[in-house]
Amino acid sequence: MPAFPTPSQYREAVQFPEMAFVDPELQQATPEVDALGLPRAISGAFATVFVLQGRTHRWAVRCFHAPVPDLAARYRALARHLARHPTLPLVAFDFQEAGIQVEGQTWPLLKMDWAEGIPLNRFVATHLEHPEVLERLIEAWVALVAQLEAAGMAHGDLQHGNVLVAGEEDRLRLTLVDYDAVYVPALRGRKSPELGHRNYQHPDRSEADFGPWIDRFPALVIYTALQALRHRPELARRYPLDEALLFRAGDLYAPERSPLFQELAAITPLQPVVKLLQQACHLEPVQVPRLADVHQGAVKEVPGRRRARRQRVGRKARTGFERAFLPGLLGIGMLGAGLALMGGGTAGLAVGGGGALVALGMALVHYQRLPIVRRRRRLQRELAFFDELLERLRQQLVQVEQERRAFLERQQTLRQQRLEELREEALYDRLKYHFIDEAAQFEGLSHKVVIRLKAAGIRNAYQATPERVARARQLSDETRARINLWRATLVARYQHELPTRLSPAEELRLERYVRQRLARFDEERQRLLERMQAQQQERAQIAQRLEALPSLTFGRYAGYLLRICALPSLEQAPAPPAPPPVRESLPPVSVSLDETRPWWEQVA
Repeated sequence: MPAFPTPSQYREAVQFPEMAFVDPELQQATPEVDALGLPRAISGAFATVFVLQGRTHRWAVRCFHAPVPDLAARYRALARHLARHPTLPLVAFDFQEAGIQVEGQTWPLLKMDWAEGIPLNRFVATHLEHPEVLERLIEAWVALVAQLEAAGMAHGDLQHGNVLVAGEEDRLRLTLVDYDAVYVPALRGRKSPELGHRNYQHPDRSEADFGPWIDRFPALVIYTALQALRHRPELARRYPLDEALLFRAGDLYAPERSPLFQELAAITPLQPVVKLLQQACHLEPVQVPRLADVHQGAVKEVPGRRRARRQRVGRKARTGFERAFLPGLLGIGMLGAGLALMGGGTAGLAVGGGGALVALGMALVHYQRLPIVRRRRRLQRELAFFDELLERLRQQLVQVEQERRAFLERQQTLRQQRLEELREEALYDRLKYHFIDEAAQFEGLSHKVVIRLKAAGIRNAYQATPERVARARQLSDETRARINLWRATLVARYQHELPTRLSPAEELRLERYVRQRLARFDEERQRLLERMQAQQQERAQIAQRLEALPSLTFGRYAGYLLRICALPSLEQAPAPPAPPPVRESLPPVSVSLDETRPWWEQVA
């Protein structure tokens, strides 16, 4: 399958909605533009969003630049679920498998009703000094999460950018956007197409964690942050609300070593919920309690609290399986030996070998569920994800550079092309008033010939091009020659009236066009470099966190089960140092034009 279009290619296509979109409503809509007059694009990891305004409606159009597994099937399942639950806080959408055309090929898009509101983090930042507003926001958040759970579904990527807040301060309305990772019952058994924002998701979550409970951990993270900011708004100065609500991925990976967790634990009203969140970081995602129960105070401690402590590894207490493994294995061995001594050698070997295989299989299952193993697996997947994302960004950067060079290479022809367009427009203004009936008078064409020409769409001299005349039916070669001569005579008559050079206004218009195109290339290039720098920094943090995490092989775990060795401890792992800033060496491109020289001699 060919690579998906880049955000830059989508942007070029959306400039002409009537040609880009298949949907009639989108064809008639107008895209919102930036300062350069180009469609305003909001790019994410998997899609670029454009805002289009119709006569009476406004839409957000998501164009995908990375494949999402089973995209069409997932949105069809979500549409059927929303039909049964029409009051859910989601906006109406229409998934179109062949919705946009880019360079001759069609690609899927998601047409969504425009959702009014501002992102959650911006709303919180503007109401830090109004605890009563934050309290109402907390109540609205708890109600929204409960509504999703009651419908048996989960959003899959709860984070500040996907929660929009609207309405008056005394009556808030929350709306969820971005449905690529949504879970509904019809998707049971599938894997999650993405793992969501790292600053909100459970540190051990994997693609296999996909069920109606996947929102519980991020919902608890947001709830805890809102409660903390309601009590201590000054926290926003030390923990900026730009890419998170207080908590970062590092806090969730190692809450015991997190300065933020330590600071929040010292705030008396927050201690219960902070403790619950800290414990939840070490449970499996499915074990995290429901937010409604936490809010009502029904959960004082996370179920399996002892297990949460044990799962930090380096524990003194063993699980029931771990305590029973060695005695069970010895028992199976003794049973097999007993059967062999009683004359059942084959039966004894079968019992002993089969029991050992079953025990090893159970040990492997328990090993895969250990937090330290799940966490290493998650970090390794995140490294692979960022490597893939960085490679896509590099490819997009190369493509932008190629497009810029191609634009510069054809600068010399732009002026001539514009002059030809103006000459053609001037010729049209003069020939359109010479109707085909005039040719009949001068060239002796019959009335039937005139009727046939009009039927072919040739009504004046401008339309009577040799190509169109050649396609007209039931005309003799002599008739065609007469019509062509008539038109050529008129063209020669007006030749001296056609412009031979661009006017000063046209020169300025072309110069402005070139400046805008180059500025657009520079803006896109700089945006890609900034995204690459941010992603490189995040990748460096993940790599350092993975390096600091103790390694636990299945062999060592088997040795632990046989009481030969101890397990490594998450709590003993050193905290990874802060990564140095990663900078891209490519500088931004600047274009400076000398006012004393023509622009077309300078931009090349």
